[in-house]
Amino acid sequence: MKIDKRDPVHWLLLAGFGLQAVLGLALRLFLRSRSGIVVFYGHKLNGNLLALQRYLLANPDAGLRPVFLSMDREYLDQLRVQGIDACWASGPACASLLARAEALVSDHGLHSLGPWRATYQKLGLHFFDVWHGIPFKGFDPDDFRLQHRYDETWVASDLCHDLWVERFGFDPARVHATGYARTDRLVLQQEDRAALRKSLGIPHDRKTILFAPTWAQDDRGRSIFPFSCDEAGFMGALSAFAAVHGATILLRSHLNTGDASAGEYPGVVALPGSRYPDAEAILLASDMLVCDWSSIAFDFLLLRRPTVFLDVPPPFRKGFSLGPEYRFGAIVRDLPGLMRQLETCALQPEAYWRVHAGTHQSIWHQVYGDKADGYSAARCIARLRAKLGEAGA
Repeated sequence: MKIDKRDPVHWLLLAGFGLQAVLGLALRLFLRSRSGIVVFYGHKLNGNLLALQRYLLANPDAGLRPVFLSMDREYLDQLRVQGIDACWASGPACASLLARAEALVSDHGLHSLGPWRATYQKLGLHFFDVWHGIPFKGFDPDDFRLQHRYDETWVASDLCHDLWVERFGFDPARVHATGYARTDRLVLQQEDRAALRKSLGIPHDRKTILFAPTWAQDDRGRSIFPFSCDEAGFMGALSAFAAVHGATILLRSHLNTGDASAGEYPGVVALPGSRYPDAEAILLASDMLVCDWSSIAFDFLLLRRPTVFLDVPPPFRKGFSLGPEYRFGAIVRDLPGLMRQLETCALQPEAYWRVHAGTHQSIWHQVYGDKADGYSAARCIARLRAKLGEAGA
């Protein structure tokens, strides 16, 4: 869950999680064993965590049991209805889980568990990081002080390995280019798109355009709507495009933006990250992407579908990790330009590919190398098992 520091309930949840972390340390002195428990910790069970959880369930011979840990009790109830093994971080079962777990995999941070990370490591708990995106956003070593101390960090490619080491200050021995587990679905594309669209409540027989802007980041007050447009101006234009061309517009707001609605715009469906955490399902269901500086672009790249970048000021205080030159599709600088480009993609896709196919291919190879092959989850779990094997030897 996302922590709102203005909400006193969230402070109580953090305190409860901290208490469970301390109790877990005490219990760990007595309950440690080769349990095979792997704890997944993140805002939601999505992205790389979801991909790894599904891989372990599909491969029981790995001998590992995935358990999702969260402070969001309501969300955990939803997961349990789906038959997913989940634990409330602020409740009494958490201490027992942390006492018996062999590994913890996170895609962001640890919240109240962070201060006790080193002690847990001394008592045999191994920490693995699968950061949640290939970033346009700039970072420096201070942003990853916690992750620097993890046993391993798994990244998308050799390019990312070098970025994590040279720019973000990681020990090269702790960073491994496994590929991102979540990209396996995008590379293999084995799911029924009609069924995916039905599950998302969108028509199966219309062109689907995904609008997925990044959040305010370091620019407070930043609007997700570009070119100085207000919501009505921008979403109204997309709605009108959808009506003329028989399309559906998906409005995908970031988890940090909240539940941005689709208002009363015909042909527009809101799929906010806070309520639809499975981004890969939405990407697979989409025919085109419109974005600005969101890392979701690099996931969509793997689908080989038209992508339009909004050329708006980047909201990053520390500059770029991967710069503007990594924008692999059409770049538009105003609303009329966006409408023209969308029309080209919808009516003359061959014209789009004549211009951008080479850039798509070049950026794919730079960003992913040979790691976008459908076997990233298997490589991550192989690394995890090898690490646990070393500890048990």
